Amino acid sequence: MIIKITNQSITITALIVLVLFCNVVSSQNNLSLTGKAISGNGKKDVSSKLSIDGNHKTGWMSNETDELKWILVTLPGATEVVKVVLNMENGKGEAIEAYAVQTFINGYYNDLKKTTDNQEKIISIAFKKPVLTDRIRLAIHDTGQVKVNEFEIYGEEYVSKDATPVKKIVVNQSGYNLEKPKRFTAPKIPDHTTFYIKNIRTSKPEFQGKVVNHIGDFSAFNPLTSDEYEVVVDSLVSYSFRVAPYWLERVTYQNIIDFMTGVRHYTGTTDKIRSLSWAWRDGDFFNWSMQTLVAQYLSNPEAYKRLPNKIEYVPNDSFSKEYNGKWGKLEPYKENAPDIVKLIHWDADVKISQQLDHEMQKAELAHFLYAFQYLKDWLPQQNFDVVYKYAVENWEKPSVSNGSTRYDQSPEHNLLALKTKMGTTKGELPPGYSVIPNLMLYEVVKNHGGEDANKYFEAAYNQMEWMIANLDWRDPLTTKGQRMSEHITLRAFAYFYHQYPDKAPKGLEQKVKAWAKIMINRSNNMWDFRKYTDDGDWVPNGWNETGNVLGFPASALAAKSMIKDEVLKKELDRIIWSHFDNAFGRNPTGRHFSYDGPREIEGVDLGWYSFHHGGVGLLEEVPFVFDGSPKTNHYPNHPEIGNLGWTEGWVQHNTAFNVSMAYLAHSDTKISLTQKENKTIEIRLKVPLNFDEDKVTALAIKVLSSGGDTVMTTLTEEGPYSKYLKGTVEYEYEKSRIRDNILQIKKNDTVHASYGLGYFEKSTSIIMNKAMPK
Repeated sequence: MIIKITNQSITITALIVLVLFCNVVSSQNNLSLTGKAISGNGKKDVSSKLSIDGNHKTGWMSNETDELKWILVTLPGATEVVKVVLNMENGKGEAIEAYAVQTFINGYYNDLKKTTDNQEKIISIAFKKPVLTDRIRLAIHDTGQVKVNEFEIYGEEYVSKDATPVKKIVVNQSGYNLEKPKRFTAPKIPDHTTFYIKNIRTSKPEFQGKVVNHIGDFSAFNPLTSDEYEVVVDSLVSYSFRVAPYWLERVTYQNIIDFMTGVRHYTGTTDKIRSLSWAWRDGDFFNWSMQTLVAQYLSNPEAYKRLPNKIEYVPNDSFSKEYNGKWGKLEPYKENAPDIVKLIHWDADVKISQQLDHEMQKAELAHFLYAFQYLKDWLPQQNFDVVYKYAVENWEKPSVSNGSTRYDQSPEHNLLALKTKMGTTKGELPPGYSVIPNLMLYEVVKNHGGEDANKYFEAAYNQMEWMIANLDWRDPLTTKGQRMSEHITLRAFAYFYHQYPDKAPKGLEQKVKAWAKIMINRSNNMWDFRKYTDDGDWVPNGWNETGNVLGFPASALAAKSMIKDEVLKKELDRIIWSHFDNAFGRNPTGRHFSYDGPREIEGVDLGWYSFHHGGVGLLEEVPFVFDGSPKTNHYPNHPEIGNLGWTEGWVQHNTAFNVSMAYLAHSDTKISLTQKENKTIEIRLKVPLNFDEDKVTALAIKVLSSGGDTVMTTLTEEGPYSKYLKGTVEYEYEKSRIRDNILQIKKNDTVHASYGLGYFEKSTSIIMNKAMPK
């Protein structure tokens, strides 16, 4: 038998071979065969894989009662999808009329193809432009059961055409802190290869080690110099970096304040009125700015007082009528207030002036009231009185009138109620958000003479007890799944543990230890990066999770403060610093999270690929914006895919970093008193203040005796690269004061000194020994 085709003859045998060859090519190009499928039927459903097995005679059957039936296919990596072919039918064997083919980005499923009048059981959907993704979802709206025989996806592995080659030795581009973990990643370097830390000025190696599991550890390298260094492996060289007592603090403290100043709504880098915005542009109701600003100041007050004053008070009446009532109900601060105090005042003023009563907005006011005793040198008493009255009157109000948006997941807004609902990966409803505010208001109301103060403590206790019993750390939604708000949960545990050690619910310490073990286990990879799950995605799919990486150190530092196991503490240190490093370039893209990093941050060489133009936040003119971070497809090491996924700065990303810096300062603060000969007491203080080796750092500190006497003494840095300041105070026993700077004490008096404020105070005391040599 001969078949004639365009004047050419082919035998039926050849035709059969051709058909078979075409089928093989088609099968190879069906990327679903290499993917994984899950469905809306639940975790126990295993039939979803039948929709991607290449066999049209088998398929996935949905639950009949589900309102939305869906099946999600995840591909091995970033893919340019050009076509989807569906073979599906309803329970009657008929075409399914309403369905959507979707991809997931920045927290939402976006429709690639949606229809309500389909009449075909086999549908081929070709896209005009390739869709860059690693997963496609089929969503079906049908009243009965549906069957998906095959869900085929066609395309090719994505390689960015403009991806910048990444150095094969990936470091924190800016620098490392002395006496802290210092590591780099070398994805392609064989194990046991020797590496060197070379001084760029002298061209001489000063440290050497071995690469293990693609990681080089040079934590023991602590040079006391201003020289720059680089990692060298054979002919490969890293970006240069510095090592200094408090390098991270040096390059970020002023930037932190400049960002918060610029992102203010109405009075920042733009006066435009924006949606989803109150005190901060695009801040929504869950930006956590007040509590993070307060934490920063309490953790290291002297550092923030030393920064230059740039903010000037702007009266509301200097703007047009549309701004009336947006701020101004609180009397202005003194002009000599530190900028961080002015920012705290701004947040409270906007909340009070606009009567914001969403539970998250109200909860933030407790931080203002708690901190007021440390801010009253600059803030009028009227500020406290007005905020106190508003907070107490509205705390238990269940409804919301102002301050809510479409992201609101709160069942009700009474902050004394038990909170059992957990939010989404948007980060809008993290577990434990009411604990610290209730404990703070408990102290404030009690000190203010309120008779019902205990109700706030009871609410916090009940919430903590519920969290201990019900949070499953193995479920990523309780941890990394809370995105930039994850720190709220672990900080609640730490606050209760340290402030009320004898009243904390049973099992608190064990719960935190369990969290630490899971997080450490998920961080055992060449980036020391805490993954989303044990064996699945590295980060939540489709999200710009930047704030989670930046806020994770706060969670880990809070946990570390409650853990006694030295091995666990050391491991937590490893992943605390690896996440700071990740933001500064030690990640698969080799880039700092900030597009403007090379221009704004000392030592940064390569910033993020791009920044978001416009948007609600209008952040183009704001300094120190964390724009983006590696997506799950970049891991474990795929820099070739380049600028994949969503990129957009957000105040929530920065406040997560800010609170990490607060907990880092607290963790790094140590103070000691030692009785010396010649009637002196030596004071040593370790605190992040020495940011410049060319300037002598000094600090005045108060020393008190239990007998009631107080003197101020000056501590001075022990050396240009020292983390410690040291000073002495003279004392006399039971004599009238000879000089103002001599401490008067009695036998067995206790002498006390401290640094930090409120829940971040670090203190020390000694009982004076009269038998000390003269």
